[in-house]
Amino acid sequence: MPLFELDRTRRGRVRVFTRAQLPFLVGALLVFAALAVGTPVSLSTPLVVEAAILILIASAAGALLPWESVAAGWLILVAAADIVAVGLLRAELLPLLPSVGMLAIFPILWIAYGFPPVAFPVAVGGAAFITLFGFLYRGSWPTTALDWVNVVTLPGLILAIAVVVNIAARNLRGSREVAAVASLARTAALRRALDDELLLRTMLDTVSSAVVLYDAEGRLMLANAPAERLARAMGISLDSPPHAGVAVLAADRRTPIPAREQFIPRALRGEPLRGEVEWIGPPGFQRAVVAGAEQVRRPDGSLLGTVIAAYDVTDMADAAALREDFLRTVSHELRTPLTSVTGYLDLLTERVGPSDPDAARYLRATERNVLVLTDRINELLAASAADSPVSRRTVVLSDVVASAVRAVAERAERRGTSIQQIGVTRDEVVVDPVRIHQVLEELLVNAVKFSPPSSAVVVGQRLDADRISIAVSDPGPGIDPAERGRVFDRFYRTSFARQQAIQGFGIGLSVVRDAVLAHGGSVVVDASAMGGTAMTVVLPTGTAELPVLATPLALRH
Repeated sequence: MPLFELDRTRRGRVRVFTRAQLPFLVGALLVFAALAVGTPVSLSTPLVVEAAILILIASAAGALLPWESVAAGWLILVAAADIVAVGLLRAELLPLLPSVGMLAIFPILWIAYGFPPVAFPVAVGGAAFITLFGFLYRGSWPTTALDWVNVVTLPGLILAIAVVVNIAARNLRGSREVAAVASLARTAALRRALDDELLLRTMLDTVSSAVVLYDAEGRLMLANAPAERLARAMGISLDSPPHAGVAVLAADRRTPIPAREQFIPRALRGEPLRGEVEWIGPPGFQRAVVAGAEQVRRPDGSLLGTVIAAYDVTDMADAAALREDFLRTVSHELRTPLTSVTGYLDLLTERVGPSDPDAARYLRATERNVLVLTDRINELLAASAADSPVSRRTVVLSDVVASAVRAVAERAERRGTSIQQIGVTRDEVVVDPVRIHQVLEELLVNAVKFSPPSSAVVVGQRLDADRISIAVSDPGPGIDPAERGRVFDRFYRTSFARQQAIQGFGIGLSVVRDAVLAHGGSVVVDASAMGGTAMTVVLPTGTAELPVLATPLALRH
């Protein structure tokens, strides 16, 4: 707060008195003390007595009257009384003590600094009063230029100082107002930042996912409540290296992961994480955790920090494992009696001759339904075997495609559908021929199943420098774009399949996805040139071992 401005409290009044009036009072007492020592008789002169009384009254008023309860501008009366007192003293003591006029600097500075600019005329008038009152009192005026200079020098200097102080005070007030506005803006910004931090913290603690933020130097900046719980379960420290647990396994639930290759150390090294799985905890108490990480960079490219998000998927993994066990058990339990049924049907077919056409017709119907049931069980078996390891070897790609075409040929003939293989070459590739045959057979079965009778299904291949592409196209109804992201989900059936009562469990495309992902590839669903669906399998040409990915295939272990 500026030196002389009044804070509208009792403490503010005391502070103004101490800084503005008390120095003047002390200066006046020193003058009176000097007179008492040097010329005691001057203390009894009327002007000195009147000045002393005026100073005491002004000081008492400034210290005791509750100026803060009324308009603080009335304090200028105290300063004006001080100026009058200085004028009286100077008129009486100028020959004896010429410097007595210096006392005027206190009230004039107070007026110049502590009051609005409209009060500055009081300071000007006070300086004029101090200069002229002595002449009026004595009734004589200076007769020479030097006398005039001696008379007006001191008040003039005081007035000049007052002008400078007044200008400085106005600049200081302006700077204070700017600083006050800036301070309010900073306070508001800080309050908003604290509110945003509180909201962010509350939101992060509310979500079930664990979220951790590290700065560019790898120091922990933020960790929500789920992250702290998960860290305790993992037995790791989020805020101190090596940020790794002891009992941590890969997605296959068998391979130990070294500390350096676990989620947090990899993320802090800048390695991107995309839904990778780790099993943490001692045997019997393991939890499956899926994590992702990304570095945060400023617009200029400098590193701001690293964000890691993880969530517990143990229940999902256990449910997937339970479902796989159920599928495996059911498929095997059904296949054993079905094999027996098929054998007895063959015996009955051999015993029924042309003399009993009705029995032969019944047997053929039964045989067709047994074949349908066999297909369904084979689908379940294929799904339960989707996590089998990839066994790559060098094969001719066209031969693998042709073997899948032959496997579906009989089914296609029953519907009057033809399968055309195009782009045949003798190019060799390194893949698992069994799994890729299974992929193509499933795609061809789907294409035949959804194509209208007497139509054509086309399968083509292309080998580029870094990838293998195999496309199966059909003229069927196509797949709605909104459903393309779900057709690979296990047991999902499109709305068209449900409406048309097309047989199937909705497992085949999930088998396709798992086999292709196991090769490190992908499956693209698009519209075909024939108006139906085009399924394109894209496989890498490399032979390097692929990491275990956080896919449903990995979660089923």
